[in-house]
Amino acid sequence: MKEIMVSLFATCLLLSATTIITGQKEVIDGPVDDKGTLQITDEDIIPMLLDQLDEEMMLGYIEDLVDISNKYCKVFPYSARLTGTEGCEEGADYIYQQFDEMGLDVRYQDWTAKGTWGIWQALTFISQNIEAILHGTGGSDAAYVICAHYDTAMNTPSADDNSAGVAAVLSAAKIMSQYEFNHDIRFICWSGEEQGLIGSHAYVENSYENCDNIIAAINLDMIGYTSDKIENDEYKVLVYETCSNKLIGTAIEISENPEYSQYLNLEVVPSEDDSGHISDQRSFCKFAYGSIFIHEFTWNEEKDKSSDTIENMDVDYATRVAKLAMGTLAKLALSPAVSNTPPEKPGTINGPDDGEINVRYTYTTSTTDPDGDQIYYLFDWDDGSNSGWVGPYYSDEIAHASHTWTEEGDYKIRVKAKDEHGIQSGWGEKSKNKQSINILPLKFLESFQHVLQMLRHLLKL
Repeated sequence: MKEIMVSLFATCLLLSATTIITGQKEVIDGPVDDKGTLQITDEDIIPMLLDQLDEEMMLGYIEDLVDISNKYCKVFPYSARLTGTEGCEEGADYIYQQFDEMGLDVRYQDWTAKGTWGIWQALTFISQNIEAILHGTGGSDAAYVICAHYDTAMNTPSADDNSAGVAAVLSAAKIMSQYEFNHDIRFICWSGEEQGLIGSHAYVENSYENCDNIIAAINLDMIGYTSDKIENDEYKVLVYETCSNKLIGTAIEISENPEYSQYLNLEVVPSEDDSGHISDQRSFCKFAYGSIFIHEFTWNEEKDKSSDTIENMDVDYATRVAKLAMGTLAKLALSPAVSNTPPEKPGTINGPDDGEINVRYTYTTSTTDPDGDQIYYLFDWDDGSNSGWVGPYYSDEIAHASHTWTEEGDYKIRVKAKDEHGIQSGWGEKSKNKQSINILPLKFLESFQHVLQMLRHLLKL
């Protein structure tokens, strides 16, 4: 009876902790506060997460996804899980079902878009992303993303590219769904990556328009290959900074922390140039969201081929890379939620109403932060580009950004603000009627100048 009472008391302490909920049976030892609540730190939680993600879990998801690909590789047109095909839809339904069984808030996000790479530019695709949300409990509107694309090229089992990445996202979701975090975590699987990142672009563009407060995204693509020809590559992983060196610092911290490194045995090799490894992290960068890209150290030459099989993978390596991603995500999502007020929506945007192409123009604005925090601004130029976050500025200090338009037209400039904690305002707007400019007369005058120069030269002869 005494042993039963001790067990019940320990369970009550566990359930009263602020960072963990039911589903975790292990009793955690640690200090309690004056109310008797167990005080659990990142160093308590993260090792527990890492310990649960094992090779068996990863392999199970990879096998299921490869089975779907192989099913559709056996019949013409050997589409595997190519975006827009029946195999892709079956893959999406499988991922949705897994998220749903974890008790997450899951949805399909339908999208339609033309391809942007190679032959795919001639086709329009209809497909869906799958998003599952683990809602934070800290009163924060911030969100952290872990993502991977589930579509494939044609006629490939897709073990490494990218069933391994999807398996890492599913594994992280299964484990982390048992816990509570201060901020929202979004587990997302994209289609349309192979056609030019069009699925992730549709999602992130929608988030951008809604002013979603996405603080960081971790993208996983091809994380399960090592080579006997490259010494020690099974102990190294590439992490591309892409557009957030702060995030890569967190990944390095996880890999080097003695409390976590025993589960990983990985050296993070940072890189700023992802030009040869373009993947869905680019969509986040385009819309000024921070992201990093985690990728195997040695390029897999079996990518997009019928030889991209589980037998040609290193599942142990993929599992350790998945642990690195989950540990990094957990560290971010466990960060304290800051209780503050977002900046006010920026008001007037000052700058010229008329202009010419290929001329640089500067615009200014300002706003107030009720908490006196420093402020960053994002100007949207309405031509598919933005300024990126400029700053920091003090509250009510005038901010400025410049831009050059390369095509004539009418543009509507918008601006929004965020404080130093990442909390965003809504969009402020100003209609700007850019002067329509006829390029032909300018070209004629330019040619005429050459004629005049020739005449001058002849007259001197």
